[in-house]
Amino acid sequence: MATTAADAKAIGEINREWFDSVAGSAYQIHWVRDLVHQITTFLRENVQWIVGQPTGSGLRVLDYACGPGIVSMALAPFASALRGIDISGGMVEKYNETARHLGLSPEQMRGVRGDLLGDGDGEVAVPDGPEFTGFHIAVMSMALHHVADPAVMIKRLAERLAPGGSLVIVDWVTPEGPVPDHPAAHTVTRHGFSEKEMAEMFADAGLSDYSFRLHPQRSRVPWGETQQVFFARGRTQSQTV
Repeated sequence: MATTAADAKAIGEINREWFDSVAGSAYQIHWVRDLVHQITTFLRENVQWIVGQPTGSGLRVLDYACGPGIVSMALAPFASALRGIDISGGMVEKYNETARHLGLSPEQMRGVRGDLLGDGDGEVAVPDGPEFTGFHIAVMSMALHHVADPAVMIKRLAERLAPGGSLVIVDWVTPEGPVPDHPAAHTVTRHGFSEKEMAEMFADAGLSDYSFRLHPQRSRVPWGETQQVFFARGRTQSQTV
């Protein structure tokens, strides 16, 4: 059954309320901190795989569903501009606090509230224009399983990339065991994705050079023994002369 705009708005509002309520505490939980370390280390050690070429410090990075800025902190050494977007105003406040803590100006790192699956009205509208388009990298980390329509989300993120830009999705592999039950279960629309599903959604979004990597270590979670994190990457077509 197709996802409607009303469905997207409803799950978006559920996520906004939940992540506003936990903005100050969610990333202090022990297992979450361990997961953050895994993701941060992987991103920093695999920047060339993400971008496709050796890189210095001039990348423009979109950190979507940014939370307090985990992805942005990982990629800050390689970036000239970091932009965070999150449906939760509380998380956006934390993101901008992170920027100040890092000593980065708003021109260098800035977060705003927005929803790429929203209807474009009011305060959830994502700004357009040069500041929020033409990114070299867009990353959505541990959030695709919260959205109403993952395929449409991937298309919307791809539209924000420059020619030759890379989209990276970080999320759970579909668990083999029972569906997990946890305090944020009501915010989740999927419990993970297969490599095949990700490849199909990337292709539908017009992304090529698809690559799928598993984190070398499984992640401990409170609702089961372990789960597996993946990193899926695809690129927009480069401009030809």
